[in-house]
This record gives sequence, structure tokens and C-alpha cells, in this order.
Amino acid sequence: MGIRSSIWAVLGRSEPSDSADVALERVRKAMLLVVEEYGGDDHIRLDMKINFAREIAELWFLRPELMHLVAATQGEQVAQECMAEITALFKKHHLGGTPSRFGKL
Repeated sequence: MGIRSSIWAVLGRSEPSDSADVALERVRKAMLLVVEEYGGDDHIRLDMKINFAREIAELWFLRPELMHLVAATQGEQVAQECMAEITALFKKHHLGGTPSRFGKL
């Protein structure tokens, strides 16, 4: 089973009215699934950072480390696809702000 189907099978589609705590746990589970699938034992530190995050903002800022882990083992294309799915789980709870009006240029 691929990581994409694993994430959605375990977590299901999220409700638009998720509280921050529900979103935190949903994102945490997805990120841990990625670490488990692509990281192995040598990425225990990232696993711990994800497990001990108390706020969704902490998980938001762990995305680059997760991207690096996946890119190192699976390549940039797979990492970008994986991170797009992880980022979508944050919905309104992330710190990225509103999309730029220049984003599609």
C-alpha cells in the first residue's frame, strides 16, 4: 500500500469544522506514518519531535525536515506529492496565511 492510500485510509477525509486539537492529531498521525514508511530507525529524532509537538504550528514547521527525509529516500517528486497531502491536512490551522495573489503567475 502506498503512502497516499495509507494516509487517507488511516485518517479519512477531515471535516471542515475540525478543532485545532483534532487537526493536530490528524496531522501528527499522517506525519508519523510518513516517517515510519520512509524514515526507518535513523530518523527517531524527527519521530520524537512530531510526537512531542503540542501545537499545530510546531508540526507546520517540521514539514521541511519531513520533506528532506522523503526526498532523500524516494526522490523530490515523491516528496513534493507527499508534502502536498500533508499540507492539505492543516487546512485553516496552518501559519502560512492566505494564498498569494501572485501564486499562479
